[in-house]
Amino acid sequence: MHIFEGIKSFGSLYHDKEPQPLPTRPWVVDFSILPVPYKGMKPGNIAEFEPSPDWSRWWLGDTSSNTKNTLNWIVLNDNTRRLYICDRMILVRVSWQDLYDAGYVDGKMIIIDGKNYKCRLMTGGNDFYDEDNGLSGGLPADNEWDRFVSGGETIKGLPTLSSNDKIGVLSDEVLQAPHNQFWNWAGAYSWTSMPYLNRDNARCCRGYEAGQCFYLNTFDHRHEDIGWRPVLEELL
Repeated sequence: MHIFEGIKSFGSLYHDKEPQPLPTRPWVVDFSILPVPYKGMKPGNIAEFEPSPDWSRWWLGDTSSNTKNTLNWIVLNDNTRRLYICDRMILVRVSWQDLYDAGYVDGKMIIIDGKNYKCRLMTGGNDFYDEDNGLSGGLPADNEWDRFVSGGETIKGLPTLSSNDKIGVLSDEVLQAPHNQFWNWAGAYSWTSMPYLNRDNARCCRGYEAGQCFYLNTFDHRHEDIGWRPVLEELL
């Protein structure tokens, strides 16, 4: 059982030694290929990996002196470890393979402000819960996305999905609703750590259309709507 310990702000994403602004529109960055999810939605402003796809130029590091560059983490404690789940996607046009090559899929040790963390992806299931365009979540159901984001584990202090958050139709109402303002999943697929059970080249990602949405994409493709939502793990 996890306890929600609040939201903590620390650490920054760096590119060429410059801290990157926290995305204020943490969703799909380009509508030239994908249709606009709803009229009036502006493109996102997440940093993009593809123009300089070299991990020596990108890293998670110490907290910037500018609060606009500081990351926000949802903190969960189960008495054996403390999880810091980033509250939004921070890098887009980065493939699952890119993240794997850097060690960020299963876990890489990093240091932020003098503290050691294991940085990895959330688990998100490896198969569809039901054949309904992914709107019932993933299997096995005890994955972290379905437990924490979708509400499979009741944790005091975390918001719950409303009926509008579940139907798979984006709108400004969904974007501004409490659940998305907390988790920032609307218009953004987050890569998860688990390969898809039934296709070798597919990897699982979550979010975008609905809070519990389960989706697939090719492991080595870089997309304007799929990206990196880091998780930090601290052993207690």
